[in-house]
Amino acid sequence: MRYALVLTTVLHASLAGAEPQGSVWDGTYSASQADRGARLFIEHCIACHSNKAGEMGGHGPAPSVIGEDFTFRWYDASLADLFDAIRQTMPEGAPNSLAPEQYADLTAYVLQLNGFPSGPRELAAASYEALQVIWIEPHHED
Repeated sequence: MRYALVLTTVLHASLAGAEPQGSVWDGTYSASQADRGARLFIEHCIACHSNKAGEMGGHGPAPSVIGEDFTFRWYDASLADLFDAIRQTMPEGAPNSLAPEQYADLTAYVLQLNGFPSGPRELAAASYEALQVIWIEPHHED
């Protein structure tokens, strides 16, 4: 009986890994992490991206990280997709040049800008698999 329970749990966990199980509405980053991300954003990102709704960044037509541009691109994507896009393409001219934790902080800040709530734990870049099962979705009132 015990073996069957363990096998069922392992099978369920492996199948569950195939589909996102969480939501950014569950508080996937901490407020202090978003604060660190805000400082990084000002240092590395604000020249191209605005952090205010409806405003363009300083250099050309960089996509907004807030509002409708964010919604159109990222709803129904995993948090891993967002993290990877930031890491693989930013900063312009030097992608993947920051530490993974800094990319996690930037991701947390982008989530905060878009009104997703903070929680008690930080978004961990080292748990990439965990990011793959967190869905970016519009808030649904039950």
